[in-house]
Amino acid sequence: MKKLQRRRDRFKGNSVGLDLHKKMIQFSVIDQLGDEVENDQIASSRQELTALMDRLLKAGPVQVALEASGCFIWAYDLLVSKLGKGQVHVAAPSKVKVIAESGDKTDATDAWWLGYLLFEGRLPESFVAEGDLRELRIACREYRSVVGVRGDLIRRMRSHLLQLGRGVGKSDFKSLAGRKRIDALVTEVEASEGLRGEAIARLWKRFGGASAEVEHWSGRVSELSKKFDEVKLLDEELAGVGGQIAAVVWSELGDPRRYRSAKAFAKATGLTPGYRESGGRRSGKKITREGSAHVRWALTRAVLACTRCKKGDGLVVKTWLKKMQKRKSKKAAIVAAARKLGEGIWRLFALGEAFDLTLPFGGKRKGIGPPGRGGSGGRVYVGT
Repeated sequence: MKKLQRRRDRFKGNSVGLDLHKKMIQFSVIDQLGDEVENDQIASSRQELTALMDRLLKAGPVQVALEASGCFIWAYDLLVSKLGKGQVHVAAPSKVKVIAESGDKTDATDAWWLGYLLFEGRLPESFVAEGDLRELRIACREYRSVVGVRGDLIRRMRSHLLQLGRGVGKSDFKSLAGRKRIDALVTEVEASEGLRGEAIARLWKRFGGASAEVEHWSGRVSELSKKFDEVKLLDEELAGVGGQIAAVVWSELGDPRRYRSAKAFAKATGLTPGYRESGGRRSGKKITREGSAHVRWALTRAVLACTRCKKGDGLVVKTWLKKMQKRKSKKAAIVAAARKLGEGIWRLFALGEAFDLTLPFGGKRKGIGPPGRGGSGGRVYVGT
């Protein structure tokens, strides 16, 4: 059942919608009666935005709404320093459908909608990381990016080598002995295989640089993660979740207790299936892909790590995946397992429950008795 978002007491001041762009900012000012009293443009600079806020503050209190676009962080920090965090609201672009799907979409209209939704208390807000959490998020995103670059280089090198009948395993790129073998092979094909040999040699050189970047950002993530006990808890409690994966999840979504339920938290990951219903007919859709793509990457990587486990909690997840693949595709099974891990993260922090494999993956209880017999009914609580 859906819950109506009840607005709080009406804000006693002006509500301002800001439509940020690289070179200009369109702003709309809504007064306490809900009427637009000003709509204009300013240059996209700190000086112009500061001057605008100073002018508006002379008329009374101000609250501001802006979208989480590709260039909003500087404006957000400036506005928080001028108005306070409670008066600055960041809208999630994917949730503001009324703007994206408007038949009369202009900069002035976009700014008005942001201001009006804020005035009505109906603005769907986005989570904005600050301080050390923002630093951790930056490091995690750089880490994910260079891991992707290195993986692409490996795929391209293996493809070229297969065309020459020279197979190389993925594990060879990870071990020191394997890299020595690849280095000797690259030297050989560069001298004898013409342009393809040259391509392989250049890819190998770029692989070295990418590996150095991965090591650097992995170290930075580990260093910054020490400031968050929650990252360590995720690493210890969830199957397949290592230090880097835990850091990505925490930096992207923040405290899971912001969400009202495990389902709501899972929905924020974008791993939940959508649906469409009309005329009494309901049809399923693919996953919504809403929220952070980095979280989806992290949780699916955690599941893939479980597929390589030979004991422990990871093996339980691996066994569950094999059963699921009998009636659905491998990709769909991995997504379903990642969603269950996401729900487990919410329970860990919101309810204080340790991750219990008996609920999502059908594992065996480990020394936990039923209610009324000195046990907790299949639930283990952190700190007890």
